[in-house]
Amino acid sequence: MKLRPFEIALVAIFGTLLILALLLLRTYTPAPDPNESQIGSLTIWGVLPADAFEALIREIGFTDPGFKNVNYRFIDSADFDNKFVNALADQEAPDLILIGHDRIAEHRSRLQTISYDSFPLRDYRTSYIDGAEIFALSDGIVALPLAVDPLVMYWNRDIFADQGFSVAPKTWEELVGTYVPALTVRDNSRNIVRAGIALGEYRNIENAFPILSLLLLQAGSVMVTENGFNYNVSLNESSAKNTTKPLVSAVTFYTNFNNTSNTLYSWNRALRSDKDMFLSEDLAIYFGFASEGKALAAKNPNLSFDVAVVLQGAAANVKRTYGAFYGLAIPKASRNKNGAGIVMNVLGSANNTKFLADKYDMAPIYRGSLSQGSDGVYSRVAYDSALSARGWLNPDRDRLDNLLIEMLEGVSANRSNLSKSTSDALVKISQIY
Repeated sequence: MKLRPFEIALVAIFGTLLILALLLLRTYTPAPDPNESQIGSLTIWGVLPADAFEALIREIGFTDPGFKNVNYRFIDSADFDNKFVNALADQEAPDLILIGHDRIAEHRSRLQTISYDSFPLRDYRTSYIDGAEIFALSDGIVALPLAVDPLVMYWNRDIFADQGFSVAPKTWEELVGTYVPALTVRDNSRNIVRAGIALGEYRNIENAFPILSLLLLQAGSVMVTENGFNYNVSLNESSAKNTTKPLVSAVTFYTNFNNTSNTLYSWNRALRSDKDMFLSEDLAIYFGFASEGKALAAKNPNLSFDVAVVLQGAAANVKRTYGAFYGLAIPKASRNKNGAGIVMNVLGSANNTKFLADKYDMAPIYRGSLSQGSDGVYSRVAYDSALSARGWLNPDRDRLDNLLIEMLEGVSANRSNLSKSTSDALVKISQIY
């Protein structure tokens, strides 16, 4: 059929319009959602369980669609270091990591710091509790703080009641003078039938490192100071500038409890782990983190226990406990640093960090959030402990654990005197930084 000129013109016009429409559809980009952060695909690796983080990311995603491409992957703490280093070697680094302060010294060279030009130290100190300064190093902020998990004291109410105690001790003097002798049960051969407290050993005490750190902090130890990538190990130096040797004092006190000839003898290497003993009601007092409370209750629903702040010295002017501080850091090898910075700042806000702290039964890191208090069964004590919580930089927990075991077992077995054991340990600890 032969088309007339008019019809040919119409076909040409509509054909041209169709081509233009297709081109426009292909090149059209909708206006960006003003509520959507330009994050892109982003992966977070973290040492805390995924449930709370995933819930928070989903919640943020309802108002900020950019967070729908943010994924959180839980990495068991025991496996984190190897997996992270291997991922860097394979050029598959996560964009953001959530780690505890005890990994900062080990991975510091692999992390991007936040300059004090963009986040002044004065503002940092105003925003966060004192212990959070563990992340504020001489060359910048190595991780944005999220929460602190303080060491607390769990006590068996039934065992206490059997001995006429209605409340937990508040001081070490009360503990050694009254509680431990009454709560510890030994048979005629001095075998421990029920332990009052688990101190003195390392291998079968779940939180031996935090407990020793607690004793050092309370003894006034300077702990470890840093300048750039140089670390000064001052565990045996007192911040009070007195003659006290904090490491010597801490080890002396600690090893009293596994000395069979001491009246405080309440623990030995042959016993099960202190956590297992506490769960089976064969241990009266257990030192654990605030976040452990719910798990303890779930493992033995019949266990009648309560939680209190850790013991302090009767004459102490300043309260101290050990705390595990958690923060978000950006690996230098991240392929999405811009997105990581956005996500880190959003997750690190006061409201979001409080959400995470409450979900994990920890304490918030912001001063303002902490002042609001908590009615949680376990988190209330975490809140009460947070302001006095401190940590310290250590480069390799596995090697450090082995050195502390060697020191304690040398003292307990009388293989070397206390002064030599602590001096040798300090030299070896300094060598692993």
